[in-house]
Amino acid sequence: MKKLKLGIVLLVIISSNLFGQQDVHFSQFFSSPLTLNPANAGIFNGDLRAIMNYRSQWGSITQPYTTMAASVDMPVLKKMKSGMFGLGLNFFKDDAGDSKMSTMNYALSLAYHLDISGGYNKHFLSIGFQGGMIQRSMNYSNLTWNEQWDGVTFNQEVGTVDQLGGNSVNALDLSTGLHWYYAPSDDNRFFAGFSMFHLNSPNVGFNEDSPLIKKYTLHGGGDIGIGGGDYALMPNFVFVKQGVNQYFDIGTEVKVYIQKDTKFTNFKNQMYVSFGPYLRWGDAMYVVARFNWQGITAAVSYDFNLSELTAVSSGNGGFEVMLGYKMDLGSNPTRGHSVRFN
Repeated sequence: MKKLKLGIVLLVIISSNLFGQQDVHFSQFFSSPLTLNPANAGIFNGDLRAIMNYRSQWGSITQPYTTMAASVDMPVLKKMKSGMFGLGLNFFKDDAGDSKMSTMNYALSLAYHLDISGGYNKHFLSIGFQGGMIQRSMNYSNLTWNEQWDGVTFNQEVGTVDQLGGNSVNALDLSTGLHWYYAPSDDNRFFAGFSMFHLNSPNVGFNEDSPLIKKYTLHGGGDIGIGGGDYALMPNFVFVKQGVNQYFDIGTEVKVYIQKDTKFTNFKNQMYVSFGPYLRWGDAMYVVARFNWQGITAAVSYDFNLSELTAVSSGNGGFEVMLGYKMDLGSNPTRGHSVRFN
């Protein structure tokens, strides 16, 4: 039964490769800002933001596919009247199946956020650029071939590994993006963005040219205060197209404030919980739960598979966790929070 499941998964993977490549992605796309849009670098309240993401999926079918990411970003030159800059560094690593088909990316992001509200920090247009290295590798040692079967067992000394060529490749990867941010009041924020990844179509083929297909991402969301500001709705969506592959995620969370921070001092620090459903159209439904306290945010989500793969996955999808921290380096009880965005 396990071999049957593995065969179906391989068929799905092979079939998808016939139609083009698709980057890895997180269900909590909003929790990985620099893999979503380079223009997100530095666009938050505070002086430093650090985020770690982890995802595991298809563990009920075969060797789990795991994805890890980490990023650090910060606003710089925040006292500029016309806006500010943002800097970010991010890393992600994806390992797929028994072959440990691995994709790693190291990238540096630079963004400029133009204040179009006349210095009131309410309305920003941003542009960002990202450059780095992408590396792909494969481990052939865990793979088996038909000719290795001698009727009794597998002979690892026999195989066609040498015919497969190299097992790693490195390439320069360039991306860019635009972002819009609007905060009409203290309890309401709206944002949207568009990004283009793999602008230079880096070659990631082991044995022959295989340009990585450009990826286009449209995303947006908000933080909408309700109930006098004690609650909020947090809608989010993302649409990604890479060649003929595409996906669309949409959902919302309900945020409940346990404690709201004070605006001009650090006597109180914000604390909230949120929970809500999301849908990846035609593929999966998932739920997200978050908890925030004093700048520390933890979030978990779980995917329930709704696609044709349900026959072998029993509806099981992916588990995902995020841990983040926002730091106010220059804040104290008299100076207050280091706020640039209202």
